Formats: sequence, C-alpha cells, structure tokens
Amino acid sequence: MKHRIYFISLCLFLACLFGRCKKIDLTAAYISLGKDVFQIDMTNFNLEHSTYYDDEALNCIASQNFSDAWVFVNGKDLGTWELPCEIPILASGKTNIIIYPGVKMNGSSTSRPRYPFVDGGHLTLDLQPGETTQIDKIPIKYYLPTQFNEVLETFESIANQYFEATDSTGINFQRMMETHDPTSHHQVGVLTLGAGDSIFNIQSHNLNFNRLPEAVFLEMDFRCDAATTQTFNVGMFIEKSTTSIISYEPLVVVNASNEWKKIYINLTQSVLRNHTYATAYRVLLSGEYEGSTPINLYFDNIKVVYL
Repeated sequence: MKHRIYFISLCLFLACLFGRCKKIDLTAAYISLGKDVFQIDMTNFNLEHSTYYDDEALNCIASQNFSDAWVFVNGKDLGTWELPCEIPILASGKTNIIIYPGVKMNGSSTSRPRYPFVDGGHLTLDLQPGETTQIDKIPIKYYLPTQFNEVLETFESIANQYFEATDSTGINFQRMMETHDPTSHHQVGVLTLGAGDSIFNIQSHNLNFNRLPEAVFLEMDFRCDAATTQTFNVGMFIEKSTTSIISYEPLVVVNASNEWKKIYINLTQSVLRNHTYATAYRVLLSGEYEGSTPINLYFDNIKVVYL
C-alpha cells in the first residue's frame, strides 16, 4: 500500500512538473545561398596590398569557383554545405553569421577544405522561425598577408609570359581569343596537340617565397575541345642546394572536358617538406595525346597564391 501511495505521489509530482514546463519551439529559420553567392571584393586591392596589378591581373586574382559554404552561427559551427543550399538555423531575432568559402581540393569531391586565403562574410540577420532569408551576395576579401607569386598568367600580354617549354623544340602556349564563349573578348593559352606534336612539358618561372608559407595553392581554368576527355599532369620541379639533380614531385592528374572548369591544387606540402634545402620551385604541366586528329587544350587565369 505504501508503494502504491508513493507511486501515485510521484506521478502527480511529475505531471505538475511537466505541466509547468513551456514547450520549446524547434521551428527553424532558413538562409538560402546560391551557387555564385561569394564574390571577392577587389575594391582598393592594390592600395591595401601595396601592389600595382592592372585590371586583367585583378580579374585573374578575383576569379574563383567556390563549391561550399562553411557556416558559423553565433559562434557555433553549423557545418559545411554544398552550394546552392538552404540551411536550417535554430535561432530567431538578431543573429550573427559568418560564412567562409570552401573548395574541392585537387578536383576531388572527397577533399573539401575551407579556402584559407580569404576572410568570411560577416552577416547580422533578423531571423524568424519558419521563414527563409535569401542571401544573394557575400562579399569577401583576401587576408592582407596573402600574396600572389611570380605566376599570374592571364594570357593577355605578350610581355608577361610565365611558362616555357622545358626544351627549345617543345610545345608551348599560344595566345588566342576565347571562342567557346561568344560574349568573351579575352585571350587564353592554347596547346595544340596532334600528329608529331603529341607530348608537352611546360614549366613555370621560379616560385619565390619571402617567408615560409602556411598554405600554397595553384589555381587555373581549363578545358579541352575534344569529344572525349583528355588528361594532363601537374607536378613540381624542385632544385636543391644539396644536389645538382632537379627532383620532380607528381601532384595531380586532371581530366579536361569540353566545359571550362577551375581547379585548386595544393602545393603546400611540396613546398614545406623541401624548404630547408630548396633553392627554386617550378610548376610543371605535362601530358600526351594519342589521337590522330588535332585537339586543343585551353588554359586561363593561372595563379599561385600563398599565405
């Protein structure tokens, strides 16, 4: 009987306790991000970075294809989201949000780090549960220590040629107007491959670093006019003070399709593991075409950026 009275008393207590509790509203607010939501703000770039880049170089620096958004809400990590996306947020009223861009490293969908060279977009939004806030543009800026190395190839000026064939008879970039996009009026670099000219090995100028970098990326746009996919290789030549032999480190095999793509290639580990004895680094683009009908490989906006 005592146990029964205790049980009934416990039930009445719990009923009173939960009856007094307010229900928690778990209705989320949403923010909607488009595929091209990030825009690198180049306003006053030369002044802020103490540089003298012309308009073509500034356009090259601003060129990007960010694939992801890294989202922080009121200081809490909300994870990484592939663009475009709608993101649920359990917050209401004035909300502080920071959104950083992310990339597909080395062209791989399985390696998607945050892009390390820019600050995130800092937003303060008035969120309401059940409502969606559309964000059309997130201006972002390069961190001030970010630098662009000796390679910043736009293919617009003959005076600035940052690549050369590894031998005097080899294939090198030819400069011609972009034809894939009829609205485009700028030049690109072209490698014509066919019978007799099927192998290319093109190296960049030396990459010079005025400090030990935290991160180094090679970025470029590319496409191929072949009906089937053509591959090319990206690697690094490294000269060292301890040997007369130039070492080569392969990095990525790239598939070039008919549509323009951008790739972010991580040079960081190649630079860091060799920095003690390295006297020079050079990027090498190489490949071979086995068909008989000539094809073209197109490149644009090739740059090396480091922090």
